[in-house]
Amino acid sequence: MLMQTLTNPALKNALQQLLKMAKIRAIDLAFADFIYGEEAALAAPERDCLTILAAYVSAQSGAQHTCIDLKAIGQPFLGIYVFPELKMMENSIEKSQSYVNVATNLVKLDKQQVKPLIIQNGKLYLQRYWQYESQLAAIIREKSAKRIELELPKAQQLLLSLFDTPKKHQEIVNQTPSLDWQKIAVCIAASQSLSFITGGPGTGKTTTVTKLLALLQGLATAQGSAVKTKSLNIQLVAPTGKAAARLTESISAAKLKLPPALQINLPEQCQTIHRLLGARPQSPYFKANANHPLHLDVLVLDEASMVDLPLMAKLFEALPNHAQVILLGDQDQLASVETGSVLSDICAASFHIDNEEATLGKYSEMMQQQLSNLISVAPLSSTETTIADAKQHSVIRDNVVKLVKSHRFKDNSGIGQLAKTIKAGQVAQCFELLNNEMLTDIHWYQPTQTTQQTVANEVLKELIVNLLPIYQQYTQAVHQGEIKQAFNYLNQQQVLCAQKSGFWGVNQLNALIENDLHKQGLIDNSRDFYIGRPVMLSKNDHQLKLFNGDIGIVMPDPDNSALTKVWFVTPEGDVRGLLPSRLPSLETLYAMTIHKSQGSEFEAVYLCLPPITANNQGRGLNRELVYTGLTRAKKLFSLYGESKALSLSVGQQCLRGSGLAERLLE
Repeated sequence: MLMQTLTNPALKNALQQLLKMAKIRAIDLAFADFIYGEEAALAAPERDCLTILAAYVSAQSGAQHTCIDLKAIGQPFLGIYVFPELKMMENSIEKSQSYVNVATNLVKLDKQQVKPLIIQNGKLYLQRYWQYESQLAAIIREKSAKRIELELPKAQQLLLSLFDTPKKHQEIVNQTPSLDWQKIAVCIAASQSLSFITGGPGTGKTTTVTKLLALLQGLATAQGSAVKTKSLNIQLVAPTGKAAARLTESISAAKLKLPPALQINLPEQCQTIHRLLGARPQSPYFKANANHPLHLDVLVLDEASMVDLPLMAKLFEALPNHAQVILLGDQDQLASVETGSVLSDICAASFHIDNEEATLGKYSEMMQQQLSNLISVAPLSSTETTIADAKQHSVIRDNVVKLVKSHRFKDNSGIGQLAKTIKAGQVAQCFELLNNEMLTDIHWYQPTQTTQQTVANEVLKELIVNLLPIYQQYTQAVHQGEIKQAFNYLNQQQVLCAQKSGFWGVNQLNALIENDLHKQGLIDNSRDFYIGRPVMLSKNDHQLKLFNGDIGIVMPDPDNSALTKVWFVTPEGDVRGLLPSRLPSLETLYAMTIHKSQGSEFEAVYLCLPPITANNQGRGLNRELVYTGLTRAKKLFSLYGESKALSLSVGQQCLRGSGLAERLLE
């Protein structure tokens, strides 16, 4: 790439080497060249240092990091270039007068202060990500301090209706089996302007939030209130269309389990964040913002771990001051595809993720007293809260609840035990569990071949043996026109991949499985939209009410067998068929990426990890990836991968550069 202003040969060569090794991108090099040209007034060491740091922070933003921690940068820099001046890098940055802002307690910048690089709290940001992070932290701090006064007698009455009759009051020291954490979560969230309900798959987050909304709506419309208010305007949102559809289904099912009187005015339809905010074509901005806030009283955001920093900041900025906000998610799952790890940062700042055991001792005495008033949970004594109070305080200490009991699989099952060891990064224990023949719900298949082609053939052969029985039933249902039954079979099993392209990626495995099913005589893939082809949409179409991640099956129209349509299941449980020519972009779905599977669950999951090679070095593999794939399974999990790939994945965490957690600590 042409560098127009760089004149230092050593620096120029270093940046070119970094580009060649894919450590930085062309856009990062261009940004560094721009900074070098604009900072001509700096002395050579400071100018060179600032230039290479500009390339680095730009590259890290491309790897979804919000910032770089200047104290954590070591030498040799980026693994290939020893740059002695980096010892004084912070001083070098601070000497820049034109293109670096040394921020102190700023949250917003006026036009004179806007510069492409920001340094704050020892961290270097690109200006836009600093702006997003600082503004989001400020709103979280402000909303987390707002308490909601509940009408105690009515709240107690509603809680009795929503939950089983409470057990006899007893003194509680930390967690005991009698503590109902779903009920505690409802009480905490109801009394806060902002709350976060976290927990692994199947821990009851959706059930909990449905009861919470029934409580809030019941309090708002209570006949016994001094002033009867209107019902609350509650909005449900999720980051993707598929996640929105899943929340719609879950809320609808959970709602039916409530007393009939408490089902009134509860929302069911969920929409995407982009649709709620009013996306503008070809623009990063939305119709709803600080100047034009959303019209709502309560907002529920599901799958919060999937939401990136810029989108979360824009969502919070558009909230009206009175809005009550509840975020649901699993902080141990994969972080967002784009920049940031918001939910993980929030949980890290709350002190509620130290271990698997939830405890009342992590809440303030005020919150413990509130719980005592609402559901007769005895507050801890002062000696029992000493350890928690001695820690550095978090402004969101009383705003986070973690649910730990899974209803999807038992803790002592192979899947449950493996999930815990993966989260803890315990590689040896993972190997032991996967090799334990007594655990019949988890299996590990290690290829014995060495070359990519022989490995692919070996993996495919083993995969087909396991997949074939369900696919035989699936294709039979398709040819008999049993649409709903075909969907039931399709949802029973799923092949998951760590990556979309490349060896053992979605594209390769889809093609291999498709060809093998053709050889078996189950499908005829001689044309694109062949009968029985399972598909997933990769784009939204709001007019058709179809969204990225929606799953369909190609089948004949029951009323006209000569007409082929792609059939989808609606949120209401009905089916509808659309001509292929009307659909947005879609792809075959024998295999999908782990990212796409978030929020889904299947009876059986077959997870394929790519082998570690000199070219990929396990790039993109981490424990969050494997944990997310594993916990999609309800009854059976099969892993296809080398021990080296598993060891690297479990031993490697997805840690993103961020200052958000630090900003939420007092």
